[in-house]
Amino acid sequence: MLYSNYIIGFFWMLSGMLHPFYVSITDLVYKEDTKSVQIMHKVFVDDFEQTLNKHYKVNLDILSMESTKEIDEMVNDYFSKRFAVEIDGKEQEIVYIGSELEENVLWVYQEIYKVRKPKIFRITNIVLFDEFDTQSNLVHTDLGGEIKTLRLTEGDGTQQVEFDFY
Repeated sequence: MLYSNYIIGFFWMLSGMLHPFYVSITDLVYKEDTKSVQIMHKVFVDDFEQTLNKHYKVNLDILSMESTKEIDEMVNDYFSKRFAVEIDGKEQEIVYIGSELEENVLWVYQEIYKVRKPKIFRITNIVLFDEFDTQSNLVHTDLGGEIKTLRLTEGDGTQQVEFDFY
């Protein structure tokens, strides 16, 4: 009986380790010299590919692409509906710059222009929430070298961070 408890415990522990973990990382960096916020999203290609295939009823193989230009319209549309930024209470226009592949990761680049000394960032990042229940989106906000991190999850996809050194 004791031996079977060890086996059951081992398989229970193993199943916990095999449970998929879904995460994306977003960096928002304020650039004082250009008065802009540069945004870089890092998503895993297989997760994002699955999502695009489902939402846009396509059959993409992103890793086989030589360039991401052919999916830029979908990527821009997808992010425009699931990622937003308010700065000091004003919703910001986010400009899509492009995307690129790096091994099994897709980088998505965006920018916000004409930003003056931001203090409060209110960020909505529900990217991949509609596909993966356990999705977490980490958002690092860098303002003058001070970095603050948010962890956005299902049901908590909008949070804010405040900088008070100005």
